[in-house]
Amino acid sequence: MKAMAILLSLITLITLMLSGAAEDASTLTVIGDGKVLVPADTIFVSVSVTTEDENITQASIKNADALNRTIEALVDAGVKRDDVQSGRGRSVQSIQTSSRVCNNSTCVIVADKAVSQVIDQVSIRFDAKNEALINRSLEVARAEGAEAAISGYALEDASEALAEARKKAVEDAEDDAEDLASAAGLVLGKRLDIFEPSYPQVYQQPAGLDPLDLNMMEIFDFSWSGMLDPFETGTSLEPGMLEIRSQVVVTYEVSS
Repeated sequence: MKAMAILLSLITLITLMLSGAAEDASTLTVIGDGKVLVPADTIFVSVSVTTEDENITQASIKNADALNRTIEALVDAGVKRDDVQSGRGRSVQSIQTSSRVCNNSTCVIVADKAVSQVIDQVSIRFDAKNEALINRSLEVARAEGAEAAISGYALEDASEALAEARKKAVEDAEDDAEDLASAAGLVLGKRLDIFEPSYPQVYQQPAGLDPLDLNMMEIFDFSWSGMLDPFETGTSLEPGMLEIRSQVVVTYEVSS
Protein backbone atom coordinates (compact mmCIF):
# COMPACT_ATOMS: atom_id res chain seq x y z
CA MET A 1 0.00 0.00 0.00
CA LYS A 2 2.85 2.36 0.92
CA ALA A 3 4.70 1.53 -2.30
CA MET A 4 1.60 2.34 -4.33
CA ALA A 5 1.18 5.66 -2.51
CA ILE A 6 4.79 6.65 -3.19
CA LEU A 7 4.48 5.60 -6.84
CA LEU A 8 1.32 7.68 -7.25
CA SER A 9 3.04 10.71 -5.71
CA LEU A 10 6.08 10.27 -7.97
CA ILE A 11 3.90 10.02 -11.08
CA THR A 12 2.12 13.21 -10.03
CA LEU A 13 5.42 15.01 -9.50
CA ILE A 14 6.87 13.88 -12.86
CA THR A 15 3.69 14.98 -14.64
CA LEU A 16 3.95 18.43 -13.09
CA MET A 17 7.62 18.75 -14.09
CA LEU A 18 6.94 17.68 -17.67
CA SER A 19 4.18 20.25 -18.00
CA GLY A 20 6.82 22.97 -17.96
CA ALA A 21 7.03 26.41 -16.45
CA ALA A 22 4.02 27.58 -18.45
CA GLU A 23 1.75 25.95 -15.95
CA ASP A 24 3.86 27.07 -12.92
CA ALA A 25 3.88 23.57 -11.43
CA SER A 26 5.03 24.16 -7.85
CA THR A 27 3.24 21.69 -5.60
CA LEU A 28 3.69 18.07 -4.54
CA THR A 29 0.84 15.93 -3.19
CA VAL A 30 1.53 12.79 -1.19
CA ILE A 31 -0.40 10.23 0.85
CA GLY A 32 0.49 9.61 4.49
CA ASP A 33 -0.55 6.61 6.57
CA GLY A 34 -0.60 6.44 10.35
CA LYS A 35 -1.24 3.35 12.50
CA VAL A 36 -1.57 3.03 16.27
CA LEU A 37 -2.04 -0.16 18.29
CA VAL A 38 -4.09 0.21 21.47
CA PRO A 39 -5.80 -2.20 23.86
CA ALA A 40 -9.60 -2.32 23.76
CA ASP A 41 -11.34 -0.64 26.67
CA THR A 42 -14.58 -2.60 26.18
CA ILE A 43 -15.22 -6.34 25.81
CA PHE A 44 -18.45 -7.96 24.64
CA VAL A 45 -19.47 -11.44 25.77
CA SER A 46 -22.11 -13.43 23.90
CA VAL A 47 -24.35 -15.70 25.99
CA SER A 48 -26.69 -18.15 24.27
CA VAL A 49 -28.98 -21.03 25.24
CA THR A 50 -30.41 -23.80 23.05
CA THR A 51 -33.57 -25.87 23.52
CA GLU A 52 -34.96 -28.67 21.38
CA ASP A 53 -38.60 -29.82 21.56
CA GLU A 54 -41.17 -31.32 19.24
CA ASN A 55 -43.42 -28.35 19.98
CA ILE A 56 -41.90 -25.07 18.78
CA THR A 57 -43.99 -23.02 21.21
CA GLN A 58 -42.80 -25.04 24.17
CA ALA A 59 -39.23 -24.87 22.93
CA SER A 60 -39.44 -21.08 22.70
CA ILE A 61 -40.89 -20.72 26.20
CA LYS A 62 -38.34 -23.07 27.76
CA ASN A 63 -35.48 -21.33 26.00
CA ALA A 64 -36.58 -17.82 27.00
CA ASP A 65 -36.92 -18.95 30.61
CA ALA A 66 -33.45 -20.53 30.53
CA LEU A 67 -31.86 -17.36 29.19
CA ASN A 68 -33.69 -15.22 31.76
CA ARG A 69 -32.40 -17.46 34.57
CA THR A 70 -28.88 -17.15 33.19
CA ILE A 71 -29.10 -13.35 33.06
CA GLU A 72 -30.37 -13.21 36.66
CA ALA A 73 -27.48 -15.43 37.75
CA LEU A 74 -25.05 -13.10 36.00
CA VAL A 75 -26.59 -10.07 37.70
CA ASP A 76 -26.22 -11.85 41.05
CA ALA A 77 -22.56 -12.44 40.15
CA GLY A 78 -21.93 -8.72 39.68
CA VAL A 79 -22.96 -7.91 36.09
CA LYS A 80 -24.82 -4.60 35.83
CA ARG A 81 -28.27 -5.04 34.35
CA ASP A 82 -27.73 -1.96 32.17
CA ASP A 83 -24.72 -3.68 30.58
CA VAL A 84 -26.93 -6.45 29.20
CA GLN A 85 -27.58 -5.18 25.68
CA SER A 86 -31.20 -4.54 24.78
CA GLY A 87 -32.65 -6.85 22.16
CA ARG A 88 -32.03 -10.56 21.74
CA GLY A 89 -31.03 -12.64 18.79
CA ARG A 90 -33.14 -15.70 18.06
CA SER A 91 -32.68 -18.59 15.67
CA VAL A 92 -35.40 -21.20 15.06
CA GLN A 93 -35.00 -24.26 12.86
CA SER A 94 -36.62 -27.63 12.35
CA ILE A 95 -34.39 -30.70 12.63
CA GLN A 96 -35.53 -33.83 10.82
CA THR A 97 -33.68 -37.04 11.67
CA SER A 98 -33.90 -40.36 9.85
CA SER A 99 -32.91 -43.96 10.44
CA ARG A 100 -31.81 -46.70 8.08
CA VAL A 101 -33.76 -49.91 8.68
CA CYS A 102 -32.66 -53.13 6.97
CA ASN A 103 -34.07 -56.65 6.73
CA ASN A 104 -32.54 -59.68 5.05
CA SER A 105 -32.85 -58.27 1.52
CA THR A 106 -33.56 -54.54 1.55
CA CYS A 107 -32.87 -51.33 3.45
CA VAL A 108 -35.20 -48.36 3.77
CA ILE A 109 -34.80 -44.87 5.21
CA VAL A 110 -37.40 -44.14 7.87
CA ALA A 111 -38.02 -40.52 8.87
CA ASP A 112 -38.12 -39.88 12.61
CA LYS A 113 -40.12 -37.13 14.26
CA ALA A 114 -38.97 -33.59 13.54
CA VAL A 115 -37.92 -31.45 16.47
CA SER A 116 -37.67 -27.67 16.72
CA GLN A 117 -34.44 -26.08 17.85
CA VAL A 118 -34.54 -22.59 19.36
CA ILE A 119 -31.41 -20.54 20.11
CA ASP A 120 -31.63 -17.27 22.05
CA GLN A 121 -28.63 -15.01 22.41
CA VAL A 122 -27.79 -11.81 24.25
CA SER A 123 -24.64 -9.66 24.35
CA ILE A 124 -23.17 -8.21 27.55
CA ARG A 125 -20.80 -5.26 27.76
CA PHE A 126 -17.80 -5.33 30.14
CA ASP A 127 -15.09 -2.90 31.10
CA ALA A 128 -11.93 -4.53 29.73
CA LYS A 129 -10.11 -3.79 32.99
CA ASN A 130 -12.57 -5.92 34.97
CA GLU A 131 -10.99 -9.25 34.02
CA ALA A 132 -12.14 -10.97 37.19
CA LEU A 133 -15.80 -10.20 36.50
CA ILE A 134 -15.48 -11.34 32.89
CA ASN A 135 -14.01 -14.69 33.89
CA ARG A 136 -16.56 -15.15 36.67
CA SER A 137 -19.41 -14.35 34.28
CA LEU A 138 -18.20 -16.91 31.75
CA GLU A 139 -18.11 -19.54 34.49
CA VAL A 140 -21.57 -18.63 35.83
CA ALA A 141 -23.19 -18.68 32.39
CA ARG A 142 -21.70 -22.07 31.55
CA ALA A 143 -22.76 -23.43 34.94
CA GLU A 144 -26.34 -22.45 34.02
CA GLY A 145 -26.07 -24.56 30.87
CA ALA A 146 -25.53 -21.65 28.49
CA GLU A 147 -22.74 -21.12 26.00
CA ALA A 148 -20.62 -18.05 26.68
CA ALA A 149 -17.63 -16.57 24.88
CA ILE A 150 -15.97 -13.24 24.11
CA SER A 151 -17.55 -12.01 20.88
CA GLY A 152 -15.86 -8.68 20.25
CA TYR A 153 -13.81 -5.72 21.39
CA ALA A 154 -14.33 -1.97 21.16
CA LEU A 155 -12.62 1.31 21.93
CA GLU A 156 -15.24 3.66 23.34
CA ASP A 157 -12.75 6.42 24.20
CA ALA A 158 -10.70 6.67 21.01
CA SER A 159 -9.82 10.37 21.09
CA GLU A 160 -6.14 9.98 22.05
CA ALA A 161 -5.58 7.08 19.65
CA LEU A 162 -7.22 8.95 16.77
CA ALA A 163 -5.07 12.03 17.40
CA GLU A 164 -1.91 9.92 17.51
CA ALA A 165 -2.80 8.06 14.28
CA ARG A 166 -3.46 11.35 12.48
CA LYS A 167 -0.19 12.81 13.75
CA LYS A 168 1.71 9.79 12.45
CA ALA A 169 -0.07 10.05 9.08
CA VAL A 170 1.01 13.66 8.66
CA GLU A 171 4.58 12.82 9.70
CA ASP A 172 4.60 9.91 7.24
CA ALA A 173 3.42 12.20 4.44
CA GLU A 174 6.15 14.72 5.21
CA ASP A 175 8.85 12.02 5.20
CA ASP A 176 7.69 10.77 1.80
CA ALA A 177 7.45 14.30 0.44
CA GLU A 178 11.04 15.03 1.51
CA ASP A 179 12.27 11.86 -0.20
CA LEU A 180 10.34 12.50 -3.42
CA ALA A 181 11.33 16.14 -3.67
CA SER A 182 14.98 15.27 -3.09
CA ALA A 183 14.83 12.51 -5.72
CA ALA A 184 13.50 15.03 -8.24
CA GLY A 185 16.09 17.66 -7.39
CA LEU A 186 13.56 19.96 -5.74
CA VAL A 187 13.32 21.65 -2.38
CA LEU A 188 10.30 20.92 -0.23
CA GLY A 189 8.55 24.02 1.00
CA LYS A 190 5.69 24.73 3.36
CA ARG A 191 2.63 22.58 3.79
CA LEU A 192 -0.29 24.03 1.81
CA ASP A 193 -3.20 21.66 2.41
CA ILE A 194 -4.22 18.55 4.37
CA PHE A 195 -7.17 16.43 3.27
CA GLU A 196 -8.51 13.37 5.09
CA PRO A 197 -10.41 11.20 2.55
CA SER A 198 -12.21 9.21 5.26
CA TYR A 199 -12.57 9.14 9.02
CA PRO A 200 -9.90 7.00 10.77
CA GLN A 201 -10.87 3.34 10.94
CA VAL A 202 -10.62 0.89 13.84
CA TYR A 203 -9.59 -2.68 12.96
CA GLN A 204 -9.54 -5.83 15.06
CA GLN A 205 -8.49 -9.40 14.49
CA PRO A 206 -11.36 -11.36 12.87
CA ALA A 207 -13.08 -13.72 15.29
CA GLY A 208 -12.91 -16.73 12.95
CA LEU A 209 -10.27 -18.29 10.76
CA ASP A 210 -9.71 -16.43 7.50
CA PRO A 211 -8.23 -18.96 5.04
CA LEU A 212 -7.37 -16.26 2.53
CA ASP A 213 -5.82 -14.03 5.23
CA LEU A 214 -8.22 -11.25 4.23
CA ASN A 215 -9.98 -9.01 6.73
CA MET A 216 -13.50 -8.27 5.45
CA MET A 217 -13.15 -4.68 6.63
CA GLU A 218 -10.10 -4.34 4.38
CA ILE A 219 -11.91 -5.80 1.36
CA PHE A 220 -14.43 -2.99 1.67
CA ASP A 221 -11.79 -0.33 2.30
CA PHE A 222 -12.77 2.55 0.00
CA SER A 223 -9.92 4.86 0.99
CA TRP A 224 -7.54 6.01 -1.75
CA SER A 225 -4.74 3.53 -1.06
CA GLY A 226 -7.25 0.86 -0.07
CA MET A 227 -8.66 0.93 -3.59
CA LEU A 228 -5.17 0.88 -5.10
CA ASP A 229 -4.20 -2.22 -3.14
CA PRO A 230 -7.32 -3.66 -1.49
CA PHE A 231 -5.80 -7.05 -0.70
CA GLU A 232 -2.87 -5.88 1.42
CA THR A 233 -3.50 -7.22 4.91
CA GLY A 234 -2.78 -5.37 8.11
CA THR A 235 -0.91 -6.28 11.24
CA SER A 236 -1.81 -9.62 12.82
CA LEU A 237 -3.37 -8.44 16.06
CA GLU A 238 -3.46 -10.15 19.41
CA PRO A 239 -6.95 -10.66 20.88
CA GLY A 240 -8.03 -7.50 22.65
CA MET A 241 -5.76 -5.23 20.61
CA LEU A 242 -7.17 -2.73 18.12
CA GLU A 243 -5.45 -0.89 15.29
CA ILE A 244 -6.46 2.67 14.45
CA ARG A 245 -5.54 3.72 10.91
CA SER A 246 -5.54 7.25 9.56
CA GLN A 247 -4.84 8.35 6.02
CA VAL A 248 -4.21 11.91 4.85
CA VAL A 249 -3.49 13.58 1.51
CA VAL A 250 -1.05 16.45 1.98
CA THR A 251 0.04 19.08 -0.54
CA TYR A 252 3.37 20.86 -0.22
CA GLU A 253 5.01 23.73 -2.03
CA VAL A 254 8.17 22.77 -3.96
CA SER A 255 10.85 24.84 -5.64
CA SER A 256 13.92 24.18 -7.75
